[in-house]
Amino acid sequence: MKIVIIGASFAGLSAALECHMLYPEAELIVIDKEMEVGYFPNALNWRLRQEISDWSEARSSLYQEVMRTGANLLLGWEMEKLVPDEKQVEIRQSGKRKSVTYDYLILAMGARQVWDKQSDDLTDKILASKSLRQMAESYEKLDKSEKSVAIVVVGAGQIGLESLEALSQHFSRLTLIEAQKWPLAKYFDKEMTDWIIEELVGRGIECHFSETVNRIHSDPSGKLLLDTLQHCYESDYMVMGTNFCPNTETLESILTIQPDGSLLVDEYLETSQEDIFAVGDLIQLPFAFFGHSYLPMIHHAILTGRLVAHNLVTKERKLTTIERIVSNHVFGKYMTSVGLTEREAGLWLDADSIRVQQAHGSLQDELLDFKLVVEKQSGRLIGGQLLSTSKYTDQMNFLALAISQHLTVQDLVHQSWLYLSDSTGTVSFVLEAAHQYILSKNREE
Repeated sequence: MKIVIIGASFAGLSAALECHMLYPEAELIVIDKEMEVGYFPNALNWRLRQEISDWSEARSSLYQEVMRTGANLLLGWEMEKLVPDEKQVEIRQSGKRKSVTYDYLILAMGARQVWDKQSDDLTDKILASKSLRQMAESYEKLDKSEKSVAIVVVGAGQIGLESLEALSQHFSRLTLIEAQKWPLAKYFDKEMTDWIIEELVGRGIECHFSETVNRIHSDPSGKLLLDTLQHCYESDYMVMGTNFCPNTETLESILTIQPDGSLLVDEYLETSQEDIFAVGDLIQLPFAFFGHSYLPMIHHAILTGRLVAHNLVTKERKLTTIERIVSNHVFGKYMTSVGLTEREAGLWLDADSIRVQQAHGSLQDELLDFKLVVEKQSGRLIGGQLLSTSKYTDQMNFLALAISQHLTVQDLVHQSWLYLSDSTGTVSFVLEAAHQYILSKNREE
């Protein structure tokens, strides 16, 4: 059996490891257009913050694990054409071309950041970080720049905020442009992010919310110009924290592609062509409340990469509905969102919420700020948002499980096993919020 994987990032490497475990006798070929693979895309920010001193520190252990399997890695080769009728992939490297046959094909080419509103070739002005090559090029540009260089970050999501935190340690002229009214607006309600705006302003970062970049171009001197309806912003460099697009351009008319560019797959991750599967940033995932949605993230890539291996020969493991969990660490605090925000829920439900704020530690210097979102009529759990100075992964994963099981606040309070502390020794703030919510409703009655 011959398994070919196109793409050697987190989804492709995870798929390769799982395939080796399930089919140790299979011939395994992994192809990627980059010469160096397996690096965390956030490594540029780590390097700027001096958390790493060498790029090798940002390489995932998945790469070495795949190397130990004896898989054939064809690096620097790019897929040029897919021929399903012949079970063949045509690849190229510089002027060379060759064909690779397969019994099963796993597509894991990931996504890229695109900008279709630019009138010039602005590649040299964009600080990209999807691959090691891009990160190294971006770092070199910044390393040669003066402290007063002007940099615009487009998007106040996870990428944008982490980039601003890293850049603010070295550069004084930073500008943020965000289409939403507040940072991380897709995953957090406004009151949970007010502190971020204070942090940005305190670092001297110029912030512009509710503005959309309509055009990017350059002036005769080579300066970057970003036009919104309100203003034209001048910059030396730009960081794009938005606009991810699946790398499916070579698959048009061969596989079924959805309007957002993602590949259509069934619940076993098989595409519209038999024995061709897709994973990671190439596909949408089934999220509770949202139906299928496109959310490119590393843990989704690893999840689907491992899952697909079990469905190549026999379709045995379905991709089930999952709760949306988004986590990031920015400006010294952990932020995690599960399920719906109150604003989202209010679009089709009568939503309600309760907020619990606690201080921990011997000096009461550990922050814990938690917001629980419920359906008002039934008390059903539908979301939660956490701001903290320590990780509380167990409790937020538990909340995701409780939401998926359609539990109510009453269910939480009535189940005594929830009184157990988490791994940090902290009594469940999820339970505390549920208890306070019930008390508040009883007082109202």
